Amino acid sequence: MEKTDPGRKMKVLLHSHFPAGHCYPMQAAAQALVSRGHQVVWLTSGDNEARVRLTGADFVPTFALAAVDAPLMRRHETGLLDGDWGRHRGRLLAQVDEYRSVLDGFQADVLLVDVLPHGARALFELGEIPVYATLGVIPMYSSAWNAPHAVSGRQPPTTWFGMLVNWLRHAYIRWIVLPWSLRPVLNGQRSVLGLGGLPYGQPLEAFTYSRFLHIQASSPTLEFGMRPAYLENVSYVGPLVAQLKSPSTQNLPDWWERAVAHPRVIGITQGTLAMDPTSLIIPSIEALSPDPGNLLVVVSPHSAGLERRFGQGRHGNILYADWLPYHLLLPLLRLLITNGGYGSITQALSHKVPLLCAGQTEDKKDTAARVSWAGAGIDLKTDNPSAEQVRTAADRILDDSGSYLENATRLGVELNALGGGETVCDALEDLVRRTRLTEKPLQDIGRW
Repeated sequence: MEKTDPGRKMKVLLHSHFPAGHCYPMQAAAQALVSRGHQVVWLTSGDNEARVRLTGADFVPTFALAAVDAPLMRRHETGLLDGDWGRHRGRLLAQVDEYRSVLDGFQADVLLVDVLPHGARALFELGEIPVYATLGVIPMYSSAWNAPHAVSGRQPPTTWFGMLVNWLRHAYIRWIVLPWSLRPVLNGQRSVLGLGGLPYGQPLEAFTYSRFLHIQASSPTLEFGMRPAYLENVSYVGPLVAQLKSPSTQNLPDWWERAVAHPRVIGITQGTLAMDPTSLIIPSIEALSPDPGNLLVVVSPHSAGLERRFGQGRHGNILYADWLPYHLLLPLLRLLITNGGYGSITQALSHKVPLLCAGQTEDKKDTAARVSWAGAGIDLKTDNPSAEQVRTAADRILDDSGSYLENATRLGVELNALGGGETVCDALEDLVRRTRLTEKPLQDIGRW
């Protein structure tokens, strides 16, 4: 590879999965890169166009990938952790097609993808991009012997027997599940591109992260104090939140000043995909509104229907909004009740807010397990808690009998010290600098 000036500006191609929860962290990366003068093109779902343009990045909508994603979008799923490897048929080729359409007029120095980096890896092996990195916006998974398995909702084992069972499960995934389920799906698409098959027995990390740089939007403590077993270059950056123009106070609800002044505000939300209020929001209102000392802020696209059902509550202590900016809401809260989206969790902790988690779909149970392990909240281990379960857990956190506030504060300090979007920039700039100064092209496939 020809040596070039390591100080020159970069051209960066970003690709984020279609859900809004994947777009928000990438916003912070895009905004930081643009603010440093780098040229950024962002490939994502057409639904995210406004979010992309707010950062100053150039927006490119997906087409081939949009067709692959359409069934998932209709079912309000992400398709990441359900074990249905057949859903990856066509995705690698669609990714390569989309990347090539951008790269035809944009010679990127690095490609940053948030999940499913199979197309990026293929394009790298074809020599069409210098290097690629991955951005972790969901829990980080590892094949280390003591690392909990994806979608298990478990914490690291603490007994020798538990460690042995955990190791056997990892071996089963590495030598049976991945080689005979996911690997053939990817190899069929790689052969169309003229690439050889992936080696047998590669670890989970080879299918999930870039060997050159993985950027994780959290902290070591929130990831059980461990990192993927087969990765050397992992950069923890804390929560990724774009510093976009704040809405004026005129755009905030009429009740906003009341919430600012209240001593015990409890936020209730269900994220960006699983938003049926019957599973968590309604039990939480039923559990906590009878206490006149609580002020509930319910954030949901179903807020109008909820207000018709509950009104302002018997004590006038329920407030509703379709949406609120987290950076303004979270500093007001004593507790956040949520189904456990990774971005929401890391943002809440960055504001030192303890958490009550009730989510079991996809990665949410794993996020809740991390919160519980860190002592920063309680995992109810269900999608549909009863009002009594919510009341008991919320009272325990608010009474701070388990030092939840202290642990959330400690995590907040750790998360906020990691730099966010600026650290993403630093890591990518360092990767590109090292790539430009490398005498020989980097190698990927045989190094796992």
